[in-house]
Amino acid sequence: MKKVLYTMLAALLFLQSCSGFLDEKPTTSLSEVDVYNSEQALETNINGCWLTMNNVSLWKGTMYEYFQSGSGLIVWGGERATDEWLDGMYFTKYSTSLTGNKNLWIAVWLGINRCNRLLDNLPGSPVDEGFKKEIAGEARLLRAHFYFTAARIWGDVPILESSPDEQSELYNRRQDFWKVYKLVLDDLDFAWQNMRDPARAEEVAPGKNRPNKWAALALKASVYLTIGSLLSAPDDNFWDSSRRTPDFSACGISNAADAFTLAYNTAEQVIAEGPYRLAPDYRLLFRWTEPGDWFLDESILKITSSNKSGQNYCAVHMLPAYPEGTANKVTGNTNAGRVRPSRFAVENFIKYSGGRKGTSGTYNTRIYCKTTDPRYAATFFDSYVNQSTNKKVTAYPNDDKITSASDAYIKKYLDPTYDVTSGRGDFYLLRFAEMYLISAEAAASLSAGPGDAWWDAAISRVNNLRARARASVDNGLAAAPADWTSATFANTTDLVNAIMWERLIEMTGEGHEWFDVHRRGATWLRDNIAVPANEFYLQNADMSTYVDYHYPGAGPRGYIFPTDITDLRKGLLAAYPESELRLNTSENRQNDFFWQ
Repeated sequence: MKKVLYTMLAALLFLQSCSGFLDEKPTTSLSEVDVYNSEQALETNINGCWLTMNNVSLWKGTMYEYFQSGSGLIVWGGERATDEWLDGMYFTKYSTSLTGNKNLWIAVWLGINRCNRLLDNLPGSPVDEGFKKEIAGEARLLRAHFYFTAARIWGDVPILESSPDEQSELYNRRQDFWKVYKLVLDDLDFAWQNMRDPARAEEVAPGKNRPNKWAALALKASVYLTIGSLLSAPDDNFWDSSRRTPDFSACGISNAADAFTLAYNTAEQVIAEGPYRLAPDYRLLFRWTEPGDWFLDESILKITSSNKSGQNYCAVHMLPAYPEGTANKVTGNTNAGRVRPSRFAVENFIKYSGGRKGTSGTYNTRIYCKTTDPRYAATFFDSYVNQSTNKKVTAYPNDDKITSASDAYIKKYLDPTYDVTSGRGDFYLLRFAEMYLISAEAAASLSAGPGDAWWDAAISRVNNLRARARASVDNGLAAAPADWTSATFANTTDLVNAIMWERLIEMTGEGHEWFDVHRRGATWLRDNIAVPANEFYLQNADMSTYVDYHYPGAGPRGYIFPTDITDLRKGLLAAYPESELRLNTSENRQNDFFWQ
């Protein structure tokens, strides 16, 4: 079925929102008639769907820069007075007119619509039914990921399961967020039943890093964990429980315990039966120098990068200027290092990985400055040589000092071919280590306290990752991080919180920050981010040299994080873009926030 109007609309959206992302030249020239009429054509279509993930408004671009800055763990370098920056102080994006917010909305729906268009046209394709089901499964996996992302950012969103025939169909009424989650889980069930197994995926697309059916099950575990998190704080979240109660019964979930049980069981199935394995050395995940680095068994879903097809946005904005170990020797990058880990994030990385505080000075002794956890060295620059000046630059923190000539920088996307505009370091959307973290958090959430079976299961799964971390050195084992014991934590709250920080340690800079600090509700956000971050910056006078926006007095009005629960609840979702509010005439509310 030809959808001429939609095709024009999609093309306009594509031109508006995709400048700069990975463009690929087609290897064949297909007419409109042939677009769905061969296996090669269907492969080209599904590759086009995956290509939308490289949009600079999504994970490697706007979503990372603008939304992660609302986590308290990722910041923009330097003082800024724009709404993108100021909204980050309130953990969200309130401004409906932000270009970044609008472009993110467009990019998400572009991805959904590409999947829908392919799914709409598959029934009429003459290709073998089995092959079409494989393609349909992959398209629904990707659509599920887009809808999962949309529901976490905006809450209630429209549901479109086919390409619109008319412009009016683009502005459907928003659906309750639990109905969106039902669609996500249905898509993942279909993908699990119909996608290619690992051997078949490699047979059809050898060496292409295409996901297999186990990716659908792994993503389901993440969805279940998110639902459990939401239901564990029903009066502490973004909806008004006096007006409506989330109903996940169609998903087989009556309460938080049901969701956490499903998350645990699903993650454990992927761990026990799936084709994935932890990389034996954490450093291999971000080495990017050997051919095998792009084909590790730990990868489940990722966005690939290529020197031939555009810039690696993460590298462009996260790495400092002229870092040693890249091809960036003569060309400057004015945006270098503008996306950084906050000093509070670095503090907690060191603290929860078994690090120590400084040993001298009034303020240094209050700050965690050193850890032997190998994941730290693989994640952050301790120092680097500026290839333009040939001088060594020491990054924050400098062992026993909290101030330095440079702030902290994430180096996971450091690639020898990076040359300011492009690089080959891939972006992990989902990797096998997260299955261990999902299993651990779900088990801890189900535990009644120290010593029960759930408690011990949670401890065991975290220790699997800590053991891998200790082995990630050249000789012997690192001293940290130490294994947890059953007596390490006093109660389930402490255990869950520690697992949340373990997620930060394991996956810093991989795009999970905003989603993780929002899903457990306003009280969690207050107790684990807002209050301790404010105390961290306030108690250390040496932080006055730091222009991170979180430091009180550094910004134009000296912001600190809000700690009022009502304010924090308002920040659990992002605002709808102004263009969506204006065009969607079926509703006049911004979103179903609890205070409206």
